[in-house]
Amino acid sequence: RGGRRRAMAGRCYGCAARFTLFRKECGCPGCGRAFCAGCLRSSAAAARCGDAPQKLCQDCLDVSSLKPLFSAVSCLFHPFHRRVAAFEAAVKPCQAGSGYQGLSKEDRAIAERLERLREERKPKSIPSEAEIEARLAALKEGCQRPAPSIQEMEDRLAVLQGRVPPSQAPRAVHQPPDSRSLTQQTDDLLTQLTEEVAIDEPGPPTANRQTLNDLSRESEGGLCPARLDPKQLEEEKNKLLAEAASELREENTRQEKILQVAKRLAALRGQDPEKVTLENYNLPDSDEEVDEEKAIQRVLKQLAEEAALDEASGFNIPPDQKTQPGSLQASVAVALPTSDESDEELPWCCICNEDATLRCHGCDGDLYCQRCFREGHDEFDLKDHHTSRYHLPRKQK
Repeated sequence: RGGRRRAMAGRCYGCAARFTLFRKECGCPGCGRAFCAGCLRSSAAAARCGDAPQKLCQDCLDVSSLKPLFSAVSCLFHPFHRRVAAFEAAVKPCQAGSGYQGLSKEDRAIAERLERLREERKPKSIPSEAEIEARLAALKEGCQRPAPSIQEMEDRLAVLQGRVPPSQAPRAVHQPPDSRSLTQQTDDLLTQLTEEVAIDEPGPPTANRQTLNDLSRESEGGLCPARLDPKQLEEEKNKLLAEAASELREENTRQEKILQVAKRLAALRGQDPEKVTLENYNLPDSDEEVDEEKAIQRVLKQLAEEAALDEASGFNIPPDQKTQPGSLQASVAVALPTSDESDEELPWCCICNEDATLRCHGCDGDLYCQRCFREGHDEFDLKDHHTSRYHLPRKQK
């Protein structure tokens, strides 16, 4: 074989012709051997090259042409196919009336199962032409329903969105533009209001508002204002002005009293009295509360309740006692620091650096604001620690 290979080197494997410039070497895709173009004339599909047709040698061409035949023959002689063929041959006489005679238990179970599968595949009942036509007519009638109109579709959409359907919505009433002048509109509006008030007022239905309120009618004394003496009119006017001035003075006096009480209460709480205004308290309305004494009593009651709440919370800031300045200065002088220390002391809260409003003598004279003092002292500290108001020292020139 080795000598033959060396002898066939550079020659065609089929005709043994030497490859030259005009006889080129070609390869068979099926077996891979070298052939000349004359030996590769037939084209067929090679297993290695897929389904595309290729030029093969004679041996590879014979193999490719006989391959389908070999596969068919091998299928016929396969054990499974032989068993199925024998089973089908045995089933046919059984169906003729033999009743599966001559079959084993396994073959009989298989035959029965195959028969059931065949029966299941058969249609149970074939509808007649009349039934098919009736079903087709029913389907056509369902498709021929009239399409909903645009109005119906809008109503259904409005119902789905939770709105009133357009068909049930009230139609807008046309309002022509108002061609009246501004003066005429004002007069008409005043007339309408006068009529409405006249309807709402109690009294005989025949009473006329203009008749009751006419200034040209006679007064209670039976005299007409036009017939009065000018001096009487002047006196009446001065009397009315004096009553209005006295009422205004009383109102101002009442507000001043309330403001004084509020400032005193703020001083008791340790707050700045100058920041207290009447807006912090609910002043009575002149139309609702006419009695001045009742109004003052109500405000005093409110202030007393607030003071009671502060006392219940344990906040014991002593009030400024103007009647005993000597004793107060003596008591404070013991706890206050010296002048040198007070000059260096910063007028801030020792916790939050806000402006200090009081000094705690139980905490070595530390300065606090209202909020930090309450938060930093518990119930026992509020009872034991004495405090005093802190005033910002004036700078010496």
